[in-house]
Amino acid sequence: MTRQLRVYFNNSVYHVCIRGNNRQRILERDEDKIIFLRSLCKFKLRFGFKLYALVIMDNHVHLVIQATHNITISKIMHAVTLSFSVQFRKKYLYRGYVWQGRFKSNVIEGNNYILSCIGYIHNNPVRARIAQGPQNYLWSSYHFYHSQTNPLQDYVEFDRFQE
Repeated sequence: MTRQLRVYFNNSVYHVCIRGNNRQRILERDEDKIIFLRSLCKFKLRFGFKLYALVIMDNHVHLVIQATHNITISKIMHAVTLSFSVQFRKKYLYRGYVWQGRFKSNVIEGNNYILSCIGYIHNNPVRARIAQGPQNYLWSSYHFYHSQTNPLQDYVEFDRFQE
């Protein structure tokens, strides 16, 4: 059975999830999370997409991204995941797949749905029981929205979603 083709919409906002192969903890160390953020930043600058939210867990990542009219979400995610994979394989002398299959993406329509998706992403560490509240988890865009300081500002620039 062939896999389903992705449908692309110009300037759409997507909730994207990518997971380590076999649910491996490929982002367990802080330096691996930083490598991912730098890969994301590199292609954000190159392609000009908007990054509204993210959370980096040890074995998966959630993103809210708005693709531009000339770059598809597939091109963005291919570039980011390939860049991270090359660095991960080199660092750990790893062979094989780093990411599990294709990334998952859903088009998010409507401001309320986008805001609730951002909230869902920020609460991921709480649901996983690794943080008491979203404010207690460093590797998230939560601080960008709710704090005077953004601990991730040295690695990636977020775009504030406005209704």
